[in-house]
Amino acid sequence: MEKKYKLLSTVHKELENAGVLEKLILAGSWCQYYYRILFDEAPEIPLIRTTDIDFLVPNPPKIRKKVDVSELLNNLGFDNDFDYHTGLVKYVHPDLEIQFLTPALGRGKDSPYEIKKLNINAEGLRYMTLLQDYKFQMKHAGITIWLPEPEAFVLHKIIISQKQKSPAKRDKDLQSAQSIGELCIEDKARRERMKFIFEGMPRKWKRDILDVVKQVSPEIFSCLNL
Repeated sequence: MEKKYKLLSTVHKELENAGVLEKLILAGSWCQYYYRILFDEAPEIPLIRTTDIDFLVPNPPKIRKKVDVSELLNNLGFDNDFDYHTGLVKYVHPDLEIQFLTPALGRGKDSPYEIKKLNINAEGLRYMTLLQDYKFQMKHAGITIWLPEPEAFVLHKIIISQKQKSPAKRDKDLQSAQSIGELCIEDKARRERMKFIFEGMPRKWKRDILDVVKQVSPEIFSCLNL
């Protein structure tokens, strides 16, 4: 675990030095590493076991400076892993695997989104606007990163859990959502924040979320079902 974190910290530092880190949002399960710190090492938040790192590139990206992120990662020991079926490029290291994501807007597209200024491409996914629109900055070990607000992270995990084909991944998403969500609603300000984000979501999203939390977390259901 410590080895993975040190490598991620090195990636963050190099991206920061290149002026790119401030344009990216850390997404996916590794957010939980930082949420544990945010919630005073709360044992309820699951420990990180995955090697997958997801960086969210906002859509539109609003990137002015040209930086070769692909080369930057290669210099840190990551190899390009090109998927010939999708065209997506991931960056693979013995300890971590990095992928770039971006919100799929409108009808979306089958091929990856090209982020030309960074010389990378990103997989377009639905529901990622939640993480893009509700984010905050956190400073840890001298590095400032963007993370999704925990409340938005929880709601996003609940939605995507129902899109997972793997029962194991679905259960993992729901476990994360339940543990972090129930921590959030213990705090008045965070509880109100979760309600605010939820109320701003499309009606179908809200209905889908309520259908799920009614089964897995009566506490979150009571908070949102107003």
